[in-house]
Amino acid sequence: MMKSLYSGVAGMKTHNQRMDVIGNNISNVNTTGYKTSEVTFKDVYYQTKANASSGDATSGGKNPTQIGYGSQLGTVSQVMTQSGFTYTDSVFNCALQGDGFFQVMDGSGNIFYTRAGKFSVDSYGNLCDPNGNVVLGVSGDPTGVETGQSQRINLKVPAVENNAASATKTVNGFNVTITADTYGEDGNISFTIVDSDTPYATKTGTNMTIYMDLSQDFGAAAYAELKPKIDDGTATEADYNKYISAAMQEFKDALNNAIKQGGTDINGDVLDLNIEFETNPSFEDIRALSAKNTVTLNYGEIDASGNGTKVSMPITFEAVNPGDQANKYEIDLKSSTSADSVTAKWKDNVLVITVPADGVPRKDDGTEYATLEEAINDAINNGDRPIKATVGDITTTTYAAGVPTEATAAEGSGSRYDFSQAIKAGQTQRLGLGGTDTGDPATAVRGRNNFFSDMATALSTVTLTGGRTAKEQAVDDLDVIQIDSDGTIYGRHAVHGLLLLGRIDIATFENPTGLEQCGTSLWRASLASGEAQVKIGGKDGAGEVVQGALEMSNVDLAQEFSDMIITQRGYQANSRVITVSDTMLEELVNLKR
Repeated sequence: MMKSLYSGVAGMKTHNQRMDVIGNNISNVNTTGYKTSEVTFKDVYYQTKANASSGDATSGGKNPTQIGYGSQLGTVSQVMTQSGFTYTDSVFNCALQGDGFFQVMDGSGNIFYTRAGKFSVDSYGNLCDPNGNVVLGVSGDPTGVETGQSQRINLKVPAVENNAASATKTVNGFNVTITADTYGEDGNISFTIVDSDTPYATKTGTNMTIYMDLSQDFGAAAYAELKPKIDDGTATEADYNKYISAAMQEFKDALNNAIKQGGTDINGDVLDLNIEFETNPSFEDIRALSAKNTVTLNYGEIDASGNGTKVSMPITFEAVNPGDQANKYEIDLKSSTSADSVTAKWKDNVLVITVPADGVPRKDDGTEYATLEEAINDAINNGDRPIKATVGDITTTTYAAGVPTEATAAEGSGSRYDFSQAIKAGQTQRLGLGGTDTGDPATAVRGRNNFFSDMATALSTVTLTGGRTAKEQAVDDLDVIQIDSDGTIYGRHAVHGLLLLGRIDIATFENPTGLEQCGTSLWRASLASGEAQVKIGGKDGAGEVVQGALEMSNVDLAQEFSDMIITQRGYQANSRVITVSDTMLEELVNLKR
């Protein structure tokens, strides 16, 4: 029989196998991480008709005479070239820029390798591929952890612990922390404190309005117990601290009582507010000794040569047993030519005192007071908000060439002070009873218990935040997830901040084309590929991890179509060999006829 017939058959088989590979390449043109395969052929056994011989001095050498028996499949090898990326919206999708493979492990502990980094996180926190295999690397903080025995990557977010909503505020120069005693996000509220005789509270959304009596003397009972010790000089620091604690507690009790009266609750529980100072205020800060101020009225002129006369009279106004609001009182001192007597009237927190312009301290019946001080006090002490006035001596100072010569006259019934010069008609001399804070509690002049009204005002700009209830956390609770080029996985959590969740390690091989394909975009190591060398991404020759991307197939359609045409023609030519061989055999058979 003709050997060419068998050569044609062998050629058709090899070209058919090459077409199978081309078809597989084209089929996977859009398969993530697919690496194209290329085919080579090899010739097979040869029949030697004449052996080769060497030449000598008399005759030349001869080449061998051999007839081949066709072709067979040589190799089907993978082309591990880098392909392009397609970018996705998934933060867990990864591609490799450079050499290497992601490692995954099935449920039986078998390790496979892939370039298709389409990953996701299951309900247990495992980083998985689409086949359910778990990605390998390091779980938790990978800092300082070298590559070694790879482990399944499990992303764990620490649980959130109970925390009450709170805020820190500076009140009268002291840092104070306000905390809700109820856990949970519902404690994240803002509130406003309003002065009211009736304690109550209302809540709209996350805003609460607290109505409470701010004019009361917080710690009054403790102060009554402390006052005799202050007077006789036996008060100790412990006594003062007892008063401070009592005053602070009464303020908090009044605040929380208002909340309870309004029935304002969080998740069925009344929301109490706790107030804690970083450094406790002193006695002088909480209970200042007085609310007073002094105004000095002057008239007269000193000329350019330093000659003239100046008349001065100081008047000190002080609240009697001042409460929270006393330092907010103001005094308006007026002069009036139409006034026959000294009058005093309250307008809100302003006390308007009118004095006759001629300074004569008359009564309503026309008789005179013994002193101007007596006249003013009689007018203003109406029992509602008692104010005490102290009028100092009228001082007349004469200047000669700038040198003063003083002559002082005591205030009395015959004394006169020209208010029309000191306070012009239509004008007022205003002063507040808060006085000036010298920075020294012993000499500061402030309203007693003013500390708490100021604290209520300061607290009205507070918003409590950070309230939460303990619960387990998952990857979905992270605000941001980032995978670095070295495979390190970061997560940002609203409570825990920046977390290190793990690291994706990369495997490289001495001969990656020797890997055995397993399907589903997976490879396994073989004797030809050698053992996997696990490395950190971007180091020691391993490729870098690209987050949010997938590597495309490296199939070149132009090359595949060209190979397809060549393969088709090769197959066609081999089939022609069989046809011609058949014709020749037919002729041979016909010789018998």
